Formats: sequence, C-alpha cells, structure tokens
Amino acid sequence: MRYEVTAEDKHKAKNPHHIFNINIILTHLAISQVSLEIGHGNPAYFLLVPFISSLFLAYIYLHGKKVAAENSWFVGAHWILAWRRGRNLLIAYGVAIIVIGLATLLGNLFGGGLMMNDFSEEGGSSSIVEKIGLFFGALVVFFTVLYNFLQTGISVYEAGRGIIDQKIEKFHPRDEQANAELGEGTDDEKTPENDNEKQQ
Repeated sequence: MRYEVTAEDKHKAKNPHHIFNINIILTHLAISQVSLEIGHGNPAYFLLVPFISSLFLAYIYLHGKKVAAENSWFVGAHWILAWRRGRNLLIAYGVAIIVIGLATLLGNLFGGGLMMNDFSEEGGSSSIVEKIGLFFGALVVFFTVLYNFLQTGISVYEAGRGIIDQKIEKFHPRDEQANAELGEGTDDEKTPENDNEKQQ
C-alpha cells in the first residue's frame, strides 16, 4: 500500500533497514571471520556473532518504540518492520544454539568411534555429531540471514516510495493522525497533487 509521506518520512523510514543490513554485514561477515581466526574453529567463539548482532537488534527495538511515538505512522511502521525481521534472526540464533548445544552434548556422551580429523595444526579430532550439529545450526542462521537481508533491501526501495505492506497494521495500528492511504501500486507519480492535474 502507498501512503502520503514527506521526503523526510521517506529518509527516516529507510534508517532501520540500513541499520539492520549493517548489522548483517558487520556481524555475519566481519565478526564471524574474526571468531574463526581467534577461535581456530571452536564453536564457542561464534557466540560473538549473535551477541553483537543482538545489541544492534535491541537498538532497533528500543529506538523504534521512541520513533513510533515521535514520528509519523509510516516511519514508525518501518522501524517495527525492521524489528520483526530482527526477531526472526533472534529466533534463528536460538534454534542454532540449541541444535549446536545438543549436538555437542551428544558428541561428548557418545563420541567414541564417531570422530574425525579436524585438520588443525595440532592434528586433533572432533566428534562427527558436533560437526553435523554445527553445520545444521549454521544453515538455519544462513538462510534466515539471506532471506531477511534480501527482504530488507526491498524495504529500503519501498520506503523511498512511500510503500509498506498493510499487514504491518496488525503490529502498528493506524489512527486518525496516520499517513493517508494512496492506494495500491508502485507509481512514483501517484500523489494527490498529480491526480488533480490529470483530472483538469
């Protein structure tokens, strides 16, 4: 749905999505690489990724509440949308930590002959169960990150055109002060002023 918004609204509505994507790039590329280097493959060091990412997401949630109270409905709705995506990411972290934790526990209990070379300089070995758990945990996070990263890119585009899915009203109800609806579609020229010009 398109809404009647100002240039300032469009700019402010993009901000939470930019923060979300900066978080993705910083934590899942840079911090994960650092964790790999300093931890030498130890899964415990990868907890840095959800920890730092959660700080970004907490900011989106807490600042988004303030923005929703002080700015237009449209701007607040985009901050809430960014938080909803952050919530998906937090759920993925939780699932991954549970999967890896259970796999590590099972690997320690029933490792025995189920060991494989971990290709470290020390020539050590790790439980296959742990490796499988790490793989599936990382897979859950990877697909969640990829999907939400792409969706956030689309939201930046839509914010610049005064668009947001009407379903967000369930989480951010409209009131009499909310931005006026302009209808469906993505026509950049669809504004009340231009509609009047076309009728004349």
